[in-house]
Amino acid sequence: MKTIQYKPKITNLPFFFICLFFILLFPLTITSARKGVGKEIGVWNIKNGQLERTSHDISFAEKYWNSIYSILPEELLKEYVVSLRLFTDGLDNDLGGMNQMDQSNKKWQMDIDISDMNLDNQDSAHIIDYTHTMIHEFGHLLTLNSSQVEPTEDIYEDETKGYLTYEGYALKTSYLYQFVNQFWAPPVLAEWRKIDKKRGKRKLKLLYEFYLANQDNFVTDYAAESPEEDIAESWTFFILSDKPEADKIKKQKMLFFYQFPELVQYRTEIRSRIENIPAQYLEYYSSQYQ
Repeated sequence: MKTIQYKPKITNLPFFFICLFFILLFPLTITSARKGVGKEIGVWNIKNGQLERTSHDISFAEKYWNSIYSILPEELLKEYVVSLRLFTDGLDNDLGGMNQMDQSNKKWQMDIDISDMNLDNQDSAHIIDYTHTMIHEFGHLLTLNSSQVEPTEDIYEDETKGYLTYEGYALKTSYLYQFVNQFWAPPVLAEWRKIDKKRGKRKLKLLYEFYLANQDNFVTDYAAESPEEDIAESWTFFILSDKPEADKIKKQKMLFFYQFPELVQYRTEIRSRIENIPAQYLEYYSSQYQ
């Protein structure tokens, strides 16, 4: 399940290990995802894109929901997002998430850390940082909703059914299936699956080595964690970057989305709502966080 986005500001290998330690030691189930991590500020139900009043301060939540709504396309938010959870665990830990509320892939909860998305902080770097997170999480909603992924009780992948995620099988017409088919060649996918079965420090070491051996394939180190994170990060750079040359696989992944007119329209819509996007965003991001 795609839950909390960990986007560590990696400057060295030990820090990468610390960040992924929590991912591997505390995998979130649907139940625990609904409870969430960190100090809870409040949870608000959403119906047709509108917050519903609860015992928590709705005016506080509205500031966040309106900010999300002002950037991300309303269509998918209205259709699938039924809950907003605000929490905090301090800066630069869990930034936010897009969580299943049940097994149908039709109901999702958006989690936002109010420390990492501080609406009172007008620093441009802070704003683009949480904008990146919002677009990334929207990428999970875009690629894992019920129109894209069919729920299943299968534990092991049946390749005749498609690519198996925690949410179910990516339909062969889905963005994720086409992305995996194009960019995760069988040897690469097989190598990653072997690593994904490991646990603890051994898995951390192998994941990082996997990224280092394939840096030209991934827009960020976090993208190398799984195909689902890879497509969500590549989607984010598709939105925030100028159209790149196809000289590296990671840039081809950004170009992947241009074949879908509806996604190009999303890109135009989202970019029109962002005041300042750093020039050469891929290089900007790499210089800041990797």
